[in-house]
Amino acid sequence: MPINQATKQNLLQAITNEKDKIVIPDIVPQDKELRNAYQIARILDQYLPDYFSHVNKPLTLTEIEQKIDKILVKFKQEILFALSQEKDKFRKEIRENKTTFKNIFEFAGCENLYLSNLYTRFISENMGHKLEDIAGIANNVFLPDRELDIKIKGIDLIIFHEEKIKYTQLKTKKDTLTGSQSSRSINELKIHPFSIFAVALDMGNNWTINKASCEKYQIERLAGESFWSLLNLDYNLILNKLAKTIREIDKELY
Repeated sequence: MPINQATKQNLLQAITNEKDKIVIPDIVPQDKELRNAYQIARILDQYLPDYFSHVNKPLTLTEIEQKIDKILVKFKQEILFALSQEKDKFRKEIRENKTTFKNIFEFAGCENLYLSNLYTRFISENMGHKLEDIAGIANNVFLPDRELDIKIKGIDLIIFHEEKIKYTQLKTKKDTLTGSQSSRSINELKIHPFSIFAVALDMGNNWTINKASCEKYQIERLAGESFWSLLNLDYNLILNKLAKTIREIDKELY
């Protein structure tokens, strides 16, 4: 939920005045960004419970649907605009009698095959941001980079649940991470007293974040329904609306 300007200024002032007083424990790696993240987070731990205690009452289902629809309309518009430019670029280059090519699909002039990988990659990346926006609808979610213009390394959103401040990294599906990315995510999450590795869509193969490490550092792993229910948002509603939008994009692209 958005914060007012006065609250924002108070939080930023507190971070400025108090951050360097926070003692950094040994569990925090020797990484400047992670050490900075630890100090900022411990300041937020002190102030966010009071912020959440004063947030507005929960939205009605109609209001939630309207906000989700608005986010997905923007998603569709951004996708179609950006990808139409890529399509125009491809067609222009084909007409210019190129002598070098990125792959056989470009050489063959196969527009759909050439652009398909770009389409899915761009859509997936943009979708991740929009799922974060949808999570931000919840009245127990705080988005530090948007509300305070501060990036806490590895943290996309902060959830207030069971009187605990939970630092959360949000991915699209369970098999998003590579091996090295898994270790990085563990380091980014283990420095917080309460943390969550969440995936918005309960899809993909097995989890690629290390289970043993999550258990060692008490990092929760949540996927799909178990994540969205924490925010009091309907996973199936989000999933079906997102699928409908994806089908509309597919129809316009091809």
